[in-house]
Amino acid sequence: MDHSAVDMSVALSTASGTPVAGGATVVAVLAVKSLHRAKSRLAATLSSAIGHDDPTTRGSLVLAMFLDTVEALRGAGVSRVVVVSPDDDVLAAARRTGTHGLPELPFPTAGSGLNVAFGHGARWARETWPDSMRVVFVQADLPAATSDSLREVLHEAPAHRLSFLTDRDGTGTVLLHGTLTPDDTGALDDAPRFGPGSAAAHRAAGAVELDPAHTRWTDLRTDVDTATDLDAARALGLGPHTAEALRRL
Repeated sequence: MDHSAVDMSVALSTASGTPVAGGATVVAVLAVKSLHRAKSRLAATLSSAIGHDDPTTRGSLVLAMFLDTVEALRGAGVSRVVVVSPDDDVLAAARRTGTHGLPELPFPTAGSGLNVAFGHGARWARETWPDSMRVVFVQADLPAATSDSLREVLHEAPAHRLSFLTDRDGTGTVLLHGTLTPDDTGALDDAPRFGPGSAAAHRAAGAVELDPAHTRWTDLRTDVDTATDLDAARALGLGPHTAEALRRL
């Protein structure tokens, strides 16, 4: 796996792992549920979109969306990518793409397992790459996300210590970015507040919303939980893994 530094404090390289001017580095952290349990909301509507649904069908689609999200990050110049998951198939796919797969730790009953997984990934990344002073928590179901949009967001995000991008309807969060100083390197472990109403939760925690008018980055805002979301992503243009998964289905 390429552990080379990727500096995005001034400009972003289109080549994964290529250093650019400045001194900070960025790590992307994603979290993926067990494939056979993922996207329960999609199960109720997937049959109307492609004619059938079962856990294997959804699992292959979830894995494809994850791979497209990772490719978009890499295309934006992010070489340090960590995915936290309890699923061996997800971890194996991560290793094949040069992404570090981190087994999920048991989480307490209180709070969201997704946020605990994000925190676990951030702590591991900080210990592994102590020079990485920026972390971006990214939803793993962004099949229409483009490297151009991610590059722009990551260029603008450091203007704020903590910033986020909402989903299409403005209530959820697709991306949370934090910039650390050497004195508070553990401060972002508890920052993620993904889940229902996460945009309001991140805003209340002091994060600044990027593009509050919601006029930019539609591709990046389109996470997929329902067949309607999948249709919206398809209209924008799907990544190759998701397009192939749907073709096979």
